Amino acid sequence: MTCRRLPLIRRCACAESRLAAIAALVFLLSSAIHGYAADSRAGRSPHPCSFSDSAFVPATDVNALDAYEDAISQLLKQEKFADLECLADAARTGKTRFSGGIWKLREIYDGLGTPRPGQPTADDWKKHLKLIERWTDDYPDSNTARIALAQSYVNYGWDARGGGTSDDVSQSGWKLLHDRMEKAKKVLDEISTTNTDPTWYLIMQQVAQGEDWDLPKTAALFQQAAAFEPDFQYYYRMYAFVLQPKWSGQEGDAARFAGESADRVGGDAGDILYFQIAAVIACACQESEFGHFSWPRLQRGFAALEKKFGPSLNNVNSFALMACKFGDWEVADAAFKRMGDNWQKDLWITEAWFKQNRDTAAQVGPMALHVRTLFQSAEANMQTPEGLAYRDKVRETLVAIEKPCMEKQPDPAIFQLLIQVEKDGSVSDGRAKTQSTVAQCVLGILYASHLKNETVFPPPPKAPYAVVLDVNPATVSAAAK
Repeated sequence: MTCRRLPLIRRCACAESRLAAIAALVFLLSSAIHGYAADSRAGRSPHPCSFSDSAFVPATDVNALDAYEDAISQLLKQEKFADLECLADAARTGKTRFSGGIWKLREIYDGLGTPRPGQPTADDWKKHLKLIERWTDDYPDSNTARIALAQSYVNYGWDARGGGTSDDVSQSGWKLLHDRMEKAKKVLDEISTTNTDPTWYLIMQQVAQGEDWDLPKTAALFQQAAAFEPDFQYYYRMYAFVLQPKWSGQEGDAARFAGESADRVGGDAGDILYFQIAAVIACACQESEFGHFSWPRLQRGFAALEKKFGPSLNNVNSFALMACKFGDWEVADAAFKRMGDNWQKDLWITEAWFKQNRDTAAQVGPMALHVRTLFQSAEANMQTPEGLAYRDKVRETLVAIEKPCMEKQPDPAIFQLLIQVEKDGSVSDGRAKTQSTVAQCVLGILYASHLKNETVFPPPPKAPYAVVLDVNPATVSAAAK
Protein backbone atom coordinates (compact mmCIF):
# COMPACT_ATOMS: atom_id res chain seq x y z
CA MET A 1 0.00 0.00 0.00
CA THR A 2 1.19 3.53 -0.79
CA CYS A 3 0.78 5.95 2.10
CA ARG A 4 0.71 9.71 2.26
CA ARG A 5 3.72 10.97 4.11
CA LEU A 6 2.11 14.20 5.29
CA PRO A 7 -1.66 13.95 5.72
CA LEU A 8 -2.25 17.67 6.18
CA ILE A 9 -4.19 18.44 3.01
CA ARG A 10 -7.28 16.42 2.17
CA ARG A 11 -7.99 16.19 -1.51
CA CYS A 12 -11.04 15.06 -3.41
CA ALA A 13 -10.53 12.11 -5.72
CA CYS A 14 -13.57 12.70 -7.91
CA ALA A 15 -13.80 16.47 -8.05
CA GLU A 16 -14.92 17.02 -11.61
CA SER A 17 -18.06 14.94 -11.23
CA ARG A 18 -19.16 17.06 -8.30
CA LEU A 19 -18.92 20.56 -9.83
CA ALA A 20 -22.64 20.80 -10.52
CA ALA A 21 -23.51 19.62 -7.04
CA ILE A 22 -21.07 22.11 -5.53
CA ALA A 23 -22.69 24.97 -7.42
CA ALA A 24 -26.10 23.99 -6.07
CA LEU A 25 -24.77 23.73 -2.53
CA VAL A 26 -23.08 27.11 -2.81
CA PHE A 27 -26.43 28.56 -3.83
CA LEU A 28 -27.98 27.14 -0.66
CA LEU A 29 -25.17 28.57 1.43
CA SER A 30 -25.43 31.98 -0.20
CA SER A 31 -29.21 32.15 0.10
CA ALA A 32 -29.10 31.51 3.81
CA ILE A 33 -26.25 33.97 4.37
CA HIS A 34 -27.85 36.74 2.33
CA GLY A 35 -30.87 36.40 4.58
CA TYR A 36 -28.52 36.75 7.54
CA ALA A 37 -27.02 39.95 6.10
CA ALA A 38 -30.45 41.46 5.33
CA ASP A 39 -31.66 40.76 8.86
CA SER A 40 -28.53 42.36 10.28
CA ARG A 41 -29.01 45.53 8.24
CA ALA A 42 -32.64 45.74 9.35
CA GLY A 43 -31.65 45.42 12.99
CA ARG A 44 -33.34 42.02 13.42
CA SER A 45 -31.74 39.00 15.07
CA PRO A 46 -29.93 37.12 12.29
CA HIS A 47 -30.67 33.56 11.33
CA PRO A 48 -27.78 31.15 12.03
CA CYS A 49 -25.55 30.82 8.98
CA SER A 50 -25.14 27.14 9.77
CA PHE A 51 -28.74 26.61 8.60
CA SER A 52 -27.47 25.60 5.19
CA ASP A 53 -25.25 22.91 6.69
CA SER A 54 -28.23 20.57 6.61
CA ALA A 55 -27.29 19.78 3.00
CA PHE A 56 -24.10 18.04 4.21
CA VAL A 57 -24.75 14.84 6.17
CA PRO A 58 -21.70 12.73 7.14
CA ALA A 59 -24.04 10.17 8.69
CA THR A 60 -25.20 9.08 5.24
CA ASP A 61 -22.57 10.47 2.84
CA VAL A 62 -18.89 9.69 3.29
CA ASN A 63 -18.06 12.55 0.90
CA ALA A 64 -20.19 15.15 2.72
CA LEU A 65 -17.24 16.88 4.39
CA ASP A 66 -15.27 17.03 1.14
CA ALA A 67 -18.34 18.47 -0.59
CA TYR A 68 -18.71 21.06 2.16
CA GLU A 69 -15.06 22.09 1.80
CA ASP A 70 -15.51 22.35 -1.98
CA ALA A 71 -18.54 24.56 -1.47
CA ILE A 72 -16.61 26.81 0.91
CA SER A 73 -13.81 27.03 -1.66
CA GLN A 74 -16.34 28.00 -4.30
CA LEU A 75 -17.58 30.88 -2.13
CA LEU A 76 -14.00 32.13 -2.01
CA LYS A 77 -13.66 31.93 -5.79
CA GLN A 78 -16.84 33.96 -6.13
CA GLU A 79 -15.37 36.51 -3.69
CA LYS A 80 -18.33 36.18 -1.33
CA PHE A 81 -16.25 37.33 1.59
CA ALA A 82 -19.23 38.50 3.67
CA ASP A 83 -20.69 35.02 3.39
CA LEU A 84 -17.45 33.44 4.57
CA GLU A 85 -17.22 35.88 7.48
CA CYS A 86 -20.74 34.98 8.53
CA LEU A 87 -20.19 31.23 8.30
CA ALA A 88 -16.92 31.32 10.23
CA ASP A 89 -18.32 33.61 12.90
CA ALA A 90 -21.37 31.38 13.45
CA ALA A 91 -19.23 28.22 13.60
CA ARG A 92 -16.69 29.82 15.93
CA THR A 93 -19.23 31.37 18.29
CA GLY A 94 -21.50 28.34 18.45
CA LYS A 95 -18.69 25.74 18.45
CA THR A 96 -20.96 23.78 16.13
CA ARG A 97 -20.13 20.33 14.82
CA PHE A 98 -21.20 18.01 12.10
CA SER A 99 -22.59 14.61 13.01
CA GLY A 100 -19.66 12.54 14.23
CA GLY A 101 -18.02 15.37 16.18
CA ILE A 102 -16.22 17.24 13.37
CA TRP A 103 -15.97 20.97 14.08
CA LYS A 104 -17.57 23.00 11.30
CA LEU A 105 -14.98 25.72 11.85
CA ARG A 106 -12.19 23.28 11.00
CA GLU A 107 -13.96 22.24 7.81
CA ILE A 108 -14.36 25.88 6.78
CA TYR A 109 -10.62 26.49 7.03
CA ASP A 110 -9.92 23.20 5.25
CA GLY A 111 -12.03 24.54 2.40
CA LEU A 112 -10.11 27.84 2.44
CA GLY A 113 -6.62 26.45 2.95
CA THR A 114 -5.93 25.07 -0.51
CA PRO A 115 -7.25 25.48 -4.08
CA ARG A 116 -10.09 23.02 -4.54
CA PRO A 117 -11.15 20.71 -6.01
CA GLY A 118 -8.45 18.45 -7.39
CA GLN A 119 -4.66 18.61 -7.35
CA PRO A 120 -3.70 22.33 -7.50
CA THR A 121 -1.20 23.66 -10.02
CA ALA A 122 1.21 26.54 -9.43
CA ASP A 123 -1.24 28.85 -11.21
CA ASP A 124 -4.07 27.62 -8.97
CA TRP A 125 -2.03 28.52 -5.91
CA LYS A 126 -1.28 32.03 -7.18
CA LYS A 127 -4.96 32.71 -7.87
CA HIS A 128 -5.94 31.25 -4.51
CA LEU A 129 -3.53 33.43 -2.53
CA LYS A 130 -4.57 36.54 -4.44
CA LEU A 131 -8.20 35.87 -3.56
CA ILE A 132 -7.46 35.62 0.14
CA GLU A 133 -5.24 38.69 0.05
CA ARG A 134 -8.10 40.57 -1.60
CA TRP A 135 -10.33 39.35 1.24
CA THR A 136 -7.88 40.70 3.82
CA ASP A 137 -7.82 44.05 1.98
CA ASP A 138 -11.61 44.27 1.92
CA TYR A 139 -11.87 43.21 5.59
CA PRO A 140 -8.82 44.72 7.32
CA ASP A 141 -10.14 43.78 10.79
CA SER A 142 -10.96 40.17 9.89
CA ASN A 143 -8.95 37.53 11.72
CA THR A 144 -10.86 34.88 9.77
CA ALA A 145 -9.31 36.05 6.49
CA ARG A 146 -5.82 36.12 8.00
CA ILE A 147 -6.12 32.69 9.55
CA ALA A 148 -7.25 31.40 6.14
CA LEU A 149 -4.18 33.08 4.63
CA ALA A 150 -1.85 31.50 7.21
CA GLN A 151 -3.43 28.08 6.60
CA SER A 152 -2.88 28.54 2.88
CA TYR A 153 0.80 29.44 3.32
CA VAL A 154 1.30 26.31 5.46
CA ASN A 155 -0.35 24.06 2.88
CA TYR A 156 1.50 25.84 0.08
CA GLY A 157 4.74 25.09 1.89
CA TRP A 158 3.99 21.38 2.19
CA ASP A 159 3.00 21.40 -1.47
CA ALA A 160 6.51 22.63 -2.32
CA ARG A 161 8.16 20.06 -0.07
CA GLY A 162 6.18 17.15 -1.50
CA GLY A 163 5.01 14.00 0.23
CA GLY A 164 8.18 11.93 0.06
CA THR A 165 10.79 11.25 2.71
CA SER A 166 13.25 13.97 3.71
CA ASP A 167 15.92 12.41 1.47
CA ASP A 168 13.70 12.99 -1.55
CA VAL A 169 13.18 16.71 -0.95
CA SER A 170 15.21 19.11 -3.11
CA GLN A 171 17.04 22.13 -1.73
CA SER A 172 14.54 24.42 -3.42
CA GLY A 173 11.73 22.42 -1.85
CA TRP A 174 13.21 22.92 1.63
CA LYS A 175 13.68 26.62 1.00
CA LEU A 176 10.13 27.12 -0.22
CA LEU A 177 8.78 25.18 2.75
CA HIS A 178 10.74 27.39 5.16
CA ASP A 179 9.82 30.65 3.40
CA ARG A 180 6.12 29.83 3.35
CA MET A 181 6.10 28.68 6.98
CA GLU A 182 7.72 31.99 7.89
CA LYS A 183 4.98 33.85 6.05
CA ALA A 184 2.32 31.85 7.86
CA LYS A 185 3.93 32.54 11.22
CA LYS A 186 4.20 36.25 10.48
CA VAL A 187 0.49 36.43 9.70
CA LEU A 188 -0.36 34.55 12.89
CA ASP A 189 1.93 36.72 15.01
CA GLU A 190 0.27 39.88 13.68
CA ILE A 191 -3.14 38.82 15.03
CA SER A 192 -2.00 36.99 18.16
CA THR A 193 -3.26 39.69 20.56
CA THR A 194 -6.76 39.84 19.05
CA ASN A 195 -7.25 36.17 18.25
CA THR A 196 -10.38 34.36 19.46
CA ASP A 197 -10.22 31.47 16.99
CA PRO A 198 -8.96 28.01 18.12
CA THR A 199 -7.65 27.36 14.61
CA TRP A 200 -4.89 29.92 15.24
CA TYR A 201 -3.09 27.48 17.53
CA LEU A 202 -3.58 24.52 15.21
CA ILE A 203 -1.94 26.34 12.32
CA MET A 204 0.89 27.42 14.60
CA GLN A 205 1.34 23.74 15.47
CA GLN A 206 1.63 23.03 11.76
CA VAL A 207 4.21 25.78 11.48
CA ALA A 208 6.11 24.18 14.35
CA GLN A 209 6.16 20.88 12.49
CA GLY A 210 7.23 22.50 9.23
CA GLU A 211 10.02 24.46 10.92
CA ASP A 212 11.06 21.43 13.01
CA TRP A 213 10.76 23.06 16.42
CA ASP A 214 12.33 21.11 19.27
CA LEU A 215 10.00 18.96 21.36
CA PRO A 216 9.92 21.15 24.52
CA LYS A 217 8.90 24.17 22.46
CA THR A 218 6.30 22.12 20.59
CA ALA A 219 4.95 20.74 23.85
CA ALA A 220 4.64 24.24 25.33
CA LEU A 221 2.64 25.35 22.30
CA PHE A 222 0.34 22.36 22.68
CA GLN A 223 -0.26 23.19 26.35
CA GLN A 224 -1.22 26.75 25.41
CA ALA A 225 -3.56 25.47 22.72
CA ALA A 226 -5.28 22.93 24.96
CA ALA A 227 -5.79 25.59 27.62
CA PHE A 228 -7.32 27.94 25.03
CA GLU A 229 -9.92 25.41 23.80
CA PRO A 230 -9.81 22.04 25.64
CA ASP A 231 -12.42 20.41 23.37
CA PHE A 232 -10.63 21.13 20.09
CA GLN A 233 -9.44 17.59 19.39
CA TYR A 234 -7.21 18.69 16.53
CA TYR A 235 -4.55 20.03 18.94
CA TYR A 236 -4.17 16.56 20.42
CA ARG A 237 -4.15 14.85 17.05
CA MET A 238 -1.46 17.20 15.72
CA TYR A 239 0.76 16.78 18.76
CA ALA A 240 0.37 12.98 18.67
CA PHE A 241 1.31 13.06 14.99
CA VAL A 242 4.63 14.81 15.67
CA LEU A 243 5.34 12.39 18.54
CA GLN A 244 5.77 9.58 16.04
CA PRO A 245 9.32 8.27 15.55
CA LYS A 246 9.53 9.75 12.03
CA TRP A 247 9.17 13.22 13.54
CA SER A 248 10.15 14.15 17.10
CA GLY A 249 9.23 11.19 19.32
CA GLN A 250 10.08 7.61 20.15
CA GLU A 251 8.01 4.52 19.45
CA GLY A 252 5.05 4.37 21.79
CA ASP A 253 5.09 8.10 22.60
CA ALA A 254 1.97 8.93 20.59
CA ALA A 255 -0.09 6.15 22.19
CA ARG A 256 1.21 7.03 25.64
CA PHE A 257 0.28 10.67 25.11
CA ALA A 258 -3.20 9.63 23.92
CA GLY A 259 -3.72 7.51 27.01
CA GLU A 260 -2.50 10.17 29.42
CA SER A 261 -4.63 12.85 27.74
CA ALA A 262 -7.71 10.63 27.80
CA ASP A 263 -7.13 9.77 31.46
CA ARG A 264 -6.96 13.46 32.38
CA VAL A 265 -10.25 14.14 30.62
CA GLY A 266 -11.82 10.99 32.03
CA GLY A 267 -15.05 9.14 31.36
CA ASP A 268 -16.68 8.89 27.96
CA ALA A 269 -15.13 12.20 26.88
CA GLY A 270 -11.68 10.77 27.54
CA ASP A 271 -12.42 7.63 25.54
CA ILE A 272 -13.76 9.78 22.69
CA LEU A 273 -10.55 11.81 22.65
CA TYR A 274 -8.51 8.59 22.68
CA PHE A 275 -10.32 7.37 19.56
CA GLN A 276 -9.97 10.73 17.82
CA ILE A 277 -6.22 10.82 18.45
CA ALA A 278 -5.76 7.22 17.32
CA ALA A 279 -7.57 7.91 14.05
CA VAL A 280 -4.75 10.11 12.79
CA ILE A 281 -2.12 7.50 13.75
CA ALA A 282 -4.07 4.61 12.23
CA CYS A 283 -4.06 6.26 8.81
CA ALA A 284 -0.44 7.42 8.97
CA CYS A 285 1.08 4.08 7.90
CA GLN A 286 2.79 3.55 11.25
CA GLU A 287 1.74 -0.04 11.95
CA SER A 288 4.05 -0.52 14.95
CA GLU A 289 3.06 2.81 16.50
CA PHE A 290 -0.66 2.15 16.21
CA GLY A 291 -0.14 -1.23 17.86
CA HIS A 292 0.60 0.55 21.15
CA PHE A 293 -3.01 1.71 21.41
CA SER A 294 -5.62 -0.20 23.44
CA TRP A 295 -8.19 -1.87 21.22
CA PRO A 296 -10.82 -2.21 24.00
CA ARG A 297 -10.53 1.50 24.77
CA LEU A 298 -10.78 2.43 21.08
CA GLN A 299 -14.00 0.44 20.87
CA ARG A 300 -15.38 2.26 23.91
CA GLY A 301 -14.34 5.60 22.41
CA PHE A 302 -16.04 4.90 19.09
CA ALA A 303 -19.28 3.88 20.82
CA ALA A 304 -19.20 6.96 23.06
CA LEU A 305 -18.46 9.23 20.09
CA GLU A 306 -21.50 7.97 18.18
CA LYS A 307 -23.69 8.26 21.27
CA LYS A 308 -22.70 11.89 21.91
CA PHE A 309 -22.35 13.33 18.41
CA GLY A 310 -24.25 10.91 16.20
CA PRO A 311 -23.00 8.61 13.43
CA SER A 312 -20.51 9.48 10.72
CA LEU A 313 -19.44 7.24 7.87
CA ASN A 314 -15.97 8.79 8.14
CA ASN A 315 -15.70 7.57 11.74
CA VAL A 316 -17.04 4.14 10.73
CA ASN A 317 -14.32 3.96 8.06
CA SER A 318 -11.65 4.79 10.67
CA PHE A 319 -13.10 2.23 13.06
CA ALA A 320 -13.10 -0.46 10.38
CA LEU A 321 -9.47 0.29 9.55
CA MET A 322 -8.52 0.07 13.23
CA ALA A 323 -10.32 -3.26 13.58
CA CYS A 324 -8.42 -4.62 10.57
CA LYS A 325 -5.11 -3.49 12.01
CA PHE A 326 -5.91 -5.24 15.30
CA GLY A 327 -7.11 -8.36 13.50
CA ASP A 328 -10.60 -8.16 15.01
CA TRP A 329 -12.39 -9.31 11.88
CA GLU A 330 -15.70 -9.75 13.65
CA VAL A 331 -15.85 -6.05 14.53
CA ALA A 332 -14.42 -5.13 11.14
CA ASP A 333 -17.10 -7.14 9.33
CA ALA A 334 -19.87 -5.31 11.19
CA ALA A 335 -18.28 -1.94 10.36
CA PHE A 336 -17.86 -2.83 6.68
CA LYS A 337 -21.51 -3.86 6.52
CA ARG A 338 -22.49 -0.43 7.87
CA MET A 339 -20.27 1.29 5.30
CA GLY A 340 -21.45 -0.58 2.22
CA ASP A 341 -19.70 1.07 -0.73
CA ASN A 342 -19.11 4.33 1.18
CA TRP A 343 -15.37 3.88 1.57
CA GLN A 344 -13.19 6.90 2.32
CA LYS A 345 -10.63 7.32 -0.43
CA ASP A 346 -8.01 9.29 1.51
CA LEU A 347 -8.11 6.64 4.24
CA TRP A 348 -8.02 3.37 2.28
CA ILE A 349 -5.98 4.93 -0.58
CA THR A 350 -7.02 2.32 -3.15
CA GLU A 351 -10.27 0.49 -3.81
CA ALA A 352 -8.33 -2.76 -4.09
CA TRP A 353 -7.00 -2.46 -0.53
CA PHE A 354 -10.44 -1.53 0.78
CA LYS A 355 -12.01 -4.56 -0.91
CA GLN A 356 -9.24 -6.87 0.25
CA ASN A 357 -9.89 -5.97 3.89
CA ARG A 358 -13.67 -5.99 3.44
CA ASP A 359 -13.61 -9.44 1.84
CA THR A 360 -11.30 -10.83 4.53
CA ALA A 361 -13.65 -9.52 7.21
CA ALA A 362 -16.64 -11.07 5.43
CA GLN A 363 -14.91 -14.46 5.40
CA VAL A 364 -13.28 -14.46 8.84
CA GLY A 365 -15.73 -12.28 10.77
CA PRO A 366 -18.64 -14.76 10.98
CA MET A 367 -16.24 -17.49 12.08
CA ALA A 368 -14.83 -15.23 14.79
CA LEU A 369 -18.36 -14.46 15.95
CA HIS A 370 -19.13 -18.18 16.10
CA VAL A 371 -16.03 -18.89 18.20
CA ARG A 372 -16.74 -16.01 20.57
CA THR A 373 -20.33 -17.14 21.04
CA LEU A 374 -19.12 -20.69 21.64
CA PHE A 375 -16.63 -19.55 24.29
CA GLN A 376 -19.32 -17.48 26.01
CA SER A 377 -21.64 -20.47 26.07
CA ALA A 378 -18.88 -22.71 27.47
CA GLU A 379 -17.93 -20.22 30.16
CA ALA A 380 -21.58 -19.92 31.18
CA ASN A 381 -21.85 -23.72 31.38
CA MET A 382 -18.77 -23.84 33.60
CA GLN A 383 -20.54 -21.63 36.14
CA THR A 384 -23.07 -24.38 36.92
CA PRO A 385 -22.59 -27.54 39.07
CA GLU A 386 -23.67 -29.79 36.22
CA GLY A 387 -21.22 -28.06 33.89
CA LEU A 388 -18.30 -28.57 36.26
CA ALA A 389 -19.24 -32.21 36.74
CA TYR A 390 -19.42 -32.79 33.00
CA ARG A 391 -16.09 -31.02 32.48
CA ASP A 392 -14.46 -33.54 34.84
CA LYS A 393 -15.86 -36.41 32.73
CA VAL A 394 -14.51 -34.80 29.57
CA ARG A 395 -11.11 -34.34 31.21
CA GLU A 396 -10.95 -38.06 32.12
CA THR A 397 -11.69 -39.04 28.53
CA LEU A 398 -9.11 -36.61 27.16
CA VAL A 399 -6.27 -38.28 29.03
CA ALA A 400 -6.36 -41.24 26.65
CA ILE A 401 -6.30 -38.85 23.67
CA GLU A 402 -3.47 -36.69 25.02
CA LYS A 403 -1.14 -39.57 25.88
CA PRO A 404 -0.17 -40.58 22.30
CA CYS A 405 0.13 -36.88 21.41
CA MET A 406 2.67 -36.37 24.21
CA GLU A 407 4.60 -39.44 23.09
CA LYS A 408 4.83 -38.16 19.50
CA GLN A 409 5.57 -34.49 20.13
CA PRO A 410 6.13 -33.72 23.81
CA ASP A 411 5.19 -30.14 24.60
CA PRO A 412 4.59 -29.17 28.25
CA ALA A 413 2.76 -25.93 27.38
CA ILE A 414 -0.66 -25.65 29.05
CA PHE A 415 -3.45 -24.85 26.59
CA GLN A 416 -7.13 -24.04 26.79
CA LEU A 417 -9.41 -26.38 24.89
CA LEU A 418 -12.95 -25.61 23.74
CA ILE A 419 -15.17 -28.51 22.72
CA GLN A 420 -18.78 -28.68 21.62
CA VAL A 421 -20.39 -32.06 22.27
CA GLU A 422 -23.58 -33.33 20.67
CA LYS A 423 -26.35 -35.42 22.26
CA ASP A 424 -24.68 -38.76 21.50
CA GLY A 425 -21.25 -37.64 22.78
CA SER A 426 -19.76 -36.89 19.35
CA VAL A 427 -17.71 -33.73 18.80
CA SER A 428 -19.12 -31.06 16.49
CA ASP A 429 -16.52 -28.35 17.14
CA GLY A 430 -13.13 -27.98 18.80
CA ARG A 431 -10.76 -25.03 19.31
CA ALA A 432 -7.51 -24.40 21.14
CA LYS A 433 -7.25 -20.86 22.50
CA THR A 434 -3.51 -21.31 23.04
CA GLN A 435 -1.59 -23.14 20.33
CA SER A 436 0.92 -25.93 20.97
CA THR A 437 1.97 -29.14 19.24
CA VAL A 438 -0.05 -31.24 21.71
CA ALA A 439 -3.10 -29.02 21.21
CA GLN A 440 -2.88 -29.45 17.45
CA CYS A 441 -2.52 -33.21 17.84
CA VAL A 442 -5.56 -33.45 20.15
CA LEU A 443 -7.65 -31.33 17.80
CA GLY A 444 -6.59 -33.54 14.89
CA ILE A 445 -7.83 -36.66 16.69
CA LEU A 446 -11.11 -34.96 17.61
CA TYR A 447 -11.59 -33.79 14.03
CA ALA A 448 -11.03 -37.32 12.71
CA SER A 449 -13.66 -38.59 15.15
CA HIS A 450 -16.05 -35.91 13.89
CA LEU A 451 -15.61 -37.05 10.30
CA LYS A 452 -16.38 -40.62 11.36
CA ASN A 453 -19.27 -39.48 13.59
CA GLU A 454 -17.74 -41.38 16.50
CA THR A 455 -18.93 -41.15 20.10
CA VAL A 456 -16.01 -39.73 22.10
CA PHE A 457 -17.43 -38.34 25.34
CA PRO A 458 -20.33 -39.22 27.65
CA PRO A 459 -23.70 -37.67 26.73
CA PRO A 460 -23.85 -34.02 27.92
CA PRO A 461 -26.55 -32.48 30.16
CA LYS A 462 -28.10 -30.95 27.04
CA ALA A 463 -27.14 -30.68 23.40
CA PRO A 464 -25.18 -29.12 21.91
CA TYR A 465 -23.04 -28.49 24.96
CA ALA A 466 -19.87 -26.38 25.05
CA VAL A 467 -17.05 -27.14 27.48
CA VAL A 468 -13.86 -25.17 28.09
CA LEU A 469 -10.98 -26.50 30.15
CA ASP A 470 -7.27 -25.99 30.70
CA VAL A 471 -5.16 -28.95 29.61
CA ASN A 472 -1.82 -29.54 31.31
CA PRO A 473 0.24 -32.11 29.34
CA ALA A 474 2.64 -32.41 32.30
CA THR A 475 -0.16 -34.05 34.28
CA VAL A 476 -0.53 -36.73 31.61
CA SER A 477 3.24 -37.35 31.63
CA ALA A 478 3.32 -37.64 35.39
CA ALA A 479 0.41 -40.11 35.42
CA ALA A 480 2.11 -42.27 32.80
CA LYS A 481 5.24 -42.74 34.93
